[in-house]
Amino acid sequence: MGGCGVPQLGCPTNPLHPAERSRTHRIRPFFDPLAVNLYLCSVKPTLWLVEDDPVWAELVQARYGEWFALQHFDSVEAAIEAARKGPLPHYILLDYHVGATPGTALLKALRKHENPDAPPYVIFLSGQEDVQTAADTFAYGAYDYVVKGDQVWERLKIAFRNIAKQEKLAKEVIELRIRIRRWQLVVGAVLLLALAISLAIYVQLCPDMRVWKWDPLGLGQKPPCAPSL
Repeated sequence: MGGCGVPQLGCPTNPLHPAERSRTHRIRPFFDPLAVNLYLCSVKPTLWLVEDDPVWAELVQARYGEWFALQHFDSVEAAIEAARKGPLPHYILLDYHVGATPGTALLKALRKHENPDAPPYVIFLSGQEDVQTAADTFAYGAYDYVVKGDQVWERLKIAFRNIAKQEKLAKEVIELRIRIRRWQLVVGAVLLLALAISLAIYVQLCPDMRVWKWDPLGLGQKPPCAPSL
């Protein structure tokens, strides 16, 4: 989710023209890496901007409108209502002071969402570099706290890049767990097959003996009715 949100995350900086992209999809199989990459890059991750300053909202739109499906809310209440009615975005840029309602009210509402297992990455924006304020936002579940200043765009780029790395690592962990689980299933199936074969051999050799008197896994004991050599 969001792997192609910004240019440094793997998308071509100059995507193909729509006509050229269509021709590429016709001549290449679906699983072709280039075709798949172009398709993923055409799907923009969602970004909510909760900001009551129209100038700052225009700056963010100009900066990230190409890479995100951006939706602007000029109040925390409007964002909370949107979170209740529809799916959550992938990212939220949230001003700490939006009117009379603090931005932390949105974080509290997100905790009550019907899909809390997939919360958005919330990046707080503030005009003040206050340690206590930043600590409060992290306590409510914010991913990062960025001060509106000369380094704001660089800080945001680093935040988005860290999110991408975190998601990539989480995906690798999930894939590793799936592979381990598959191997566990294979080993379990082999053991069950060995047990079934052992029991079948035992029944043929000792039809009148009780099965539990013999070691079915072959750990060293002989069937009690096995002929002596």
